[in-house]
Amino acid sequence: MGHACGRAAILWAVRMATWNLQGRTGDWESRQQAQLATLAEVTPDVVALQESWVEPEGATQAGWLAERLGMHAVTAAELAGFDRYPGAPYWVVNSLVARWPLVQLAARPLPDEHGEGTWRHVLIARVERPDTEGGPFLAVAAHLEHGLDRSPTRRAQAGALAAELSTHLGPPEARREALPAVLGADLNAVPWSDEVRGLTGAAEPLQPGLVLVDAWDAAGNADRGDTWSSANPRVPRRAVHPNRRLDYVMVTWPRRRGAGHVDGCRLAGTAPIQGVWPSDHYAVVADIDL
Repeated sequence: MGHACGRAAILWAVRMATWNLQGRTGDWESRQQAQLATLAEVTPDVVALQESWVEPEGATQAGWLAERLGMHAVTAAELAGFDRYPGAPYWVVNSLVARWPLVQLAARPLPDEHGEGTWRHVLIARVERPDTEGGPFLAVAAHLEHGLDRSPTRRAQAGALAAELSTHLGPPEARREALPAVLGADLNAVPWSDEVRGLTGAAEPLQPGLVLVDAWDAAGNADRGDTWSSANPRVPRRAVHPNRRLDYVMVTWPRRRGAGHVDGCRLAGTAPIQGVWPSDHYAVVADIDL
């Protein structure tokens, strides 16, 4: 995006997207072309990806997309399970793609409610946006456990995610003078769940002194914004519980005055490209003043 916001010349509009790409299920190469076409149309500044593939020799889906979009990418490749499954042709992890260079700061497994590590994880990077365009900020990709009965696990993972964010953002007094972090995540949880309410401050915050603003709600959207929808043929026809909002763009608070305002939030990837549906999840796209 890269244009100065009218309310404050020191802030710029950043288009943040998040998308679960569904790994390599089905005709993944055709789906990947549809994903590329969708992202080219959306023109995001930063994209958080979940279930993006990485191969044993190091090739990544984020890198493939970034090369074709003229962007930069980092991938949590070190968290792939090739050490445990050496014959696996690929693994799925979180990635970040951005218009500006990225510096990976952390790739951490998220623990379950018993404190045991899981394959779910958080990826944090510093977006090296030039000072002339607003300066660097943190971008985060995360993916929590699925399963209707796994709210305790997701709550523990969400708490670890918030703690990791808090560490990288610094103490609350410093955050009030800094740009917020932007999170793109498949939380596998609806907005009224304990885990999401704990992140957004609708319940006791999971991390003291840190709350995340849900861009969909902050934009004033009146519809549900389901990202896993029975209208999408890639969602199983007899799924136990389709039609849920599971994917989120969020902005941390506290933050510099005026920064982090959500100008709009919408879904993308909601239609086939040349007959191909890109993923079983819709993407979420938010315009944020940073």
